[in-house]
Formats: sequence, C-alpha cells, structure tokens
Amino acid sequence: MEAIEMDRPVFFFDIDNCLYPKSTWLPVLLTTTSVDIGSIGHNIHDMMADLINDYFARHLQLSAEDAKMLHQRYYKDYGLAITGLALHHKVAPLEFNKEVDDALPLDDIITPNPQLRRLLADIDRTKVKLWLFTNAYITHAQRVTRLLGIEDMFEGITYCDYGKIPITCKPYTEMYRKAEIEAGASSADSCFFVDDSYLNCYHAQKRGWTTAHLVEQIENGPEVKAAQYQIKELEELRWTFPGLFKGTSTQSDVPKSVNGLGVGGANDVNGEHAVNGLNGVNGLNGVNGVNGAYGVDEVNGEAVGKGVNGFNEMKGVNGVNGVHAIDEMDGANGEYDVKGAYGVNGEHGVDVVRVDGLDSLDGVKRWNGVESSIRLQGLCGKV
Repeated sequence: MEAIEMDRPVFFFDIDNCLYPKSTWLPVLLTTTSVDIGSIGHNIHDMMADLINDYFARHLQLSAEDAKMLHQRYYKDYGLAITGLALHHKVAPLEFNKEVDDALPLDDIITPNPQLRRLLADIDRTKVKLWLFTNAYITHAQRVTRLLGIEDMFEGITYCDYGKIPITCKPYTEMYRKAEIEAGASSADSCFFVDDSYLNCYHAQKRGWTTAHLVEQIENGPEVKAAQYQIKELEELRWTFPGLFKGTSTQSDVPKSVNGLGVGGANDVNGEHAVNGLNGVNGLNGVNGVNGAYGVDEVNGEAVGKGVNGFNEMKGVNGVNGVHAIDEMDGANGEYDVKGAYGVNGEHGVDVVRVDGLDSLDGVKRWNGVESSIRLQGLCGKV
C-alpha cells in the first residue's frame, strides 16, 4: 500500500453544471406546487434559473421581466442571487433554499454516473486530496453527489453557509481562503480547481490556483480564456493533469507551480518546458522552465512556440540570468518583439523585431532568409 503524502495538494471540484453537465435534462414533464417545470425548460440549469425568477416575482411582487433582471443583477453583483435578497429584502436564505435548490426534481433527472466515478477513482489519492467546492448549501451538495453515486469519493466539502449573513461565496477571495483552510491546503499554488463559471475560474487562477475552466461543447468558448486550461468535459482532466492520476511513479509528477513539471501533455527536461499544442500555452503560476517564465515555452533561454495559439505575455523572466521577458505581438506564431535586454548575462543587446515571421537563429537576424549579421550579444556587428 502506497504511503499518503502528508502535504498533499488539493483538487477542488465545483458541483452544479460541473459534476453533471449543464445540459442534463428532464425526460418527462413534472410540476411543483408553484411552478410548472415542464413549461419552463427541461435542463437543471434552466430550471434553477426559472425557480429563482419565480421566487423573485412572488416574494417581491415583480413582473416576470423585472424579476429576471433583478435576479441577474444580484448574481452579477454578489455571485449569488440570495445574497442580494438577504441584504436588500431581508429574505431568509434557508427559506429561499427550500423553495429553490431543494425544490428541484433532481431525483428524476440525475442518475449514478459510472464514468465520473471511474474518473475520480483513477486520481491518485496519495498525491492529491479531492474536495468539493460549491456555492450551494450543504443539503443540495449532498443530494447531488448522492444521486451521482460519488458521495464517498471526496474527503470534504466547502459550501456556502446560508445560515450566516453576509454569505461568503465564490468568486470572492474570502471564499477561496475559506476553502484552503478547510481543506488543509498548504498554499494557494498547491490547489487545483475545475468549475464551469468564468468568474470563479478567473479569480481562482488570479489567486494562484491551477485552474481548468469547463466549457461544454454546446457552448461557445470565451474570447479571452478564464484560466490557463479550458476543457469541454471532465474526462479531459486525465491529460490536462496527468501527474495527478494513478500510474505516475513519483510525487514529482504532480505539476506544482514551484517545480514547473509537465502539465497537459507537456514535458519538462532540465528546465525546458515543452508544450504539445494544447489550448493556449500550458504553464503553472510560478516557475516553468527558467526563472518563472509563464506561458511561453523556453529552451536554452530562447522563447519557442509549438502549435500554440499565439504567445501569452511572459510574467516572469526569460532567457539567461534574468534578462527581460518577451511580449506577444499580434498573437501570431513566430512573431515577437524583444523588449530590452536579450543577450548574454543580462547585457543590453540589439532590439529585434522578427520580420515575415522568420526566426532569428544563433544570434543572427534574417530577412527573407538572408543573414544580416546583427548579433545579440550586447554588441552591434556589421550590417
């Protein structure tokens, strides 16, 4: 039996629209005491939204249109509609929960998911701790995981406590901090996270969590990615974070920001971080390759792009002994601008702009394949 590492990273999983697809739908017409579910939509996401709209309309005496607008406003302003209701209308969150989350006919919609259970079972618990992280109340979270047949696959849960006002929820910093404390995470950069919410993923990554944004195939992806990874289904976690799954031999296979190991099919050899053309450039919030270069592959101090959709701006340093970073230009492969010192031992070399997308090789600038002998060693040669 393998020994469990005491200081394991934590993998946080959102629940709604994540552990089950947003497109999960109701196969038959059902009704509740107040809302005809069959008339307002068949998937869980739509049913939840319509139950909330109905609650706003009934309790605040609003028209259907005004109820929907206020619901969306509170969701945008506070992360949860109930937070706005509690703050501005003295609505009791637990009563809201009974009429909305707990009123969903989930027993008729969600069924055990053997594929999801296999995915979770294949994650190596000696390397990482699995933890639920939701904006729902505990009763809803327990109900969903029980119906999916995975309630025993997680070591704990961080949820929104509707019994405390103000309610703390994602995407606010206090909620991520709460999750880290409750799950026993040693630091932000030892946390992994998957969620369907753009804002939740954006703020998790900003905090330092290694984050995968779940965007279903039926949806259009965002123009600007929320996190360094974007997946269409949870199965993609297998090759997005291969070091977390069984079959890897050592703890060093776990991709942490402090060691820059390979993630999502990327290999790391002697500080050279290679990317195999996944969505954007794979990188961890710290030291990938040399001296914390972020987002761009680095081989022997030179920026290299292989099948990536444009270069991400490097947040750290790039190259030899602390020379400056490389910024993207026009998002095109093979086109970049060297801003400042790019040479040997941090000496100021010649600013270079690549022409026609051609490479600068061995310190020699080329135009249309012809050498011009401008070298990058802090000295200007002959033109």
